[in-house]
Amino acid sequence: MNVTYVTNFPSIDIKHWSGIVYFTAKELEQNANVDYITNLQEDWTFSLKVKNRLFGGSKIYRADRSPEFGKSYARQIAARLKPSADILFSPGSTLMSYLKTDKHKVFYTDATFASMINYYDYFTNLSSQYIKEGNRMEQLSLDTSSLAIYSSQWAADSAIKDYNTDPAKVKIVPFGANISTYLPLDEIKDAVKKRDENVCKILFLGVDWFRKGGDITIEAVKYLNEELHLPTELHIVGIDSLPVDNLPPYIINHGRISKATPEGMKRVEDLILQSHFLFIPSRADCTPIVFSEAMSYGVPCVSAATGGIPSIVSDTNGIILSPDVSPKDYAEHIYKVFEDKKYYNELALSAYNDFETRLNWDTAMKTIVGYMKEL
Repeated sequence: MNVTYVTNFPSIDIKHWSGIVYFTAKELEQNANVDYITNLQEDWTFSLKVKNRLFGGSKIYRADRSPEFGKSYARQIAARLKPSADILFSPGSTLMSYLKTDKHKVFYTDATFASMINYYDYFTNLSSQYIKEGNRMEQLSLDTSSLAIYSSQWAADSAIKDYNTDPAKVKIVPFGANISTYLPLDEIKDAVKKRDENVCKILFLGVDWFRKGGDITIEAVKYLNEELHLPTELHIVGIDSLPVDNLPPYIINHGRISKATPEGMKRVEDLILQSHFLFIPSRADCTPIVFSEAMSYGVPCVSAATGGIPSIVSDTNGIILSPDVSPKDYAEHIYKVFEDKKYYNELALSAYNDFETRLNWDTAMKTIVGYMKEL
């Protein structure tokens, strides 16, 4: 099977889209013959420049979903597409929307355009023109693709409900973990046993402080220390300058750590491995890769039941609560699990099992390749 991998990123470097582009490409290479169409260029036509000024006033207009960009991408792909290709695969729904071809088109992503409107701050205050063009591009993509693969039930439901897509072509395949080292079960068991039994170590890993619930995390950790009297450390990764002053000594900010280098990757993995919980109480999220990464080291995840998170985090591999709960509620659940050593151990190993059976790129891409072979 010959697969052409299509992306507008300059390359499949690990730094793009949290490493998803790189890991999906490399695993795809293990299961199919792959060639690449990368670095698709944005075509700022005169009409697009006019629209950008006309609709970009008090409301937000972006060109990324415009027919001008879409048709330009289609021309670029058609010009570089090899006759031997059986399937075109893209980690995103937009690039092939306007492409007319007799080849099968398959995309893999974490959300629909409709599901993001007024969900992320980035998708609020949108102009009617941008919404119109965004929905048009999404509809075209779904109508002309042979497979629409999503990382969560939340996204898949939107494709079916908001765009009247045939459920038979919609598939759910969770994202894998972007890690360099896969530890066997015996080493995970040993790592879990070695975690400090007296100090609860919590990791917050994210770059969008408010959307990821960084403020909620801090308040919960303060409650654990000051009200529940559980010695707790919070390690923060991803943000150089925290929007919080006068932090207590048990909150440590490591700043941004680049996973593009072996040293950076190892540092992040070591921080995950020593943690008891990954705690990201997101206000809005699709399917964060970091949950899969944490589970690969037997670390239970704590989060909110919003967006695509319930397809990754559950009561069998972590703690998932309503988005409306308070920091106190999170703290009390963490305290209860941490204090029950037998239950914590079972939860940690269950998290690892979830990684091993479904939240890894080998499983994800073999599943996707299986779907593509059926075409």
